[in-house]
Amino acid sequence: MSTELINRITVKKDGVYVSSHSSNDTSPYHSWRCKGLSEVYAAEVQKGLDREVVRMLYEYAQLRGSHKSLDRYRYATDSPQAHEIYKRYTDQIDDRYEQMDKADQDSVWYKPTEKAKEYRAYEREMRDKMYSEIADRCGEYDRKHRNRDLGR
Repeated sequence: MSTELINRITVKKDGVYVSSHSSNDTSPYHSWRCKGLSEVYAAEVQKGLDREVVRMLYEYAQLRGSHKSLDRYRYATDSPQAHEIYKRYTDQIDDRYEQMDKADQDSVWYKPTEKAKEYRAYEREMRDKMYSEIADRCGEYDRKHRNRDLGR
């Protein structure tokens, strides 16, 4: 399974651009307009974009390089607070899973029972909340750096 390696995220007038390449690909980084992130940004502005980038980082992507556009995401995801948030939500998800019968657990990913469907919906909801809470730290990063820049 490959990982998307991201070395820059840029918001332009016509959408959100990501400079990336796949971990199993030797080609250089290339910049491309990400339709999904562009749609989220158009609908929810920065807060929605931050949540979806954090989701990517937890599910299938990694940051590479030192471009300043990545600093806020590193701040959000690499902190002890982010690790605590992640643990709190994944513990809740795991607890819900453990409360199901074995037959329901076995069906979560193949022909799910009603209980398994309820669990999957719960898991999605909890992951959305977790990614949003971690992404809120991007705003904290922005406030800290704005205040520091104003003090110069």
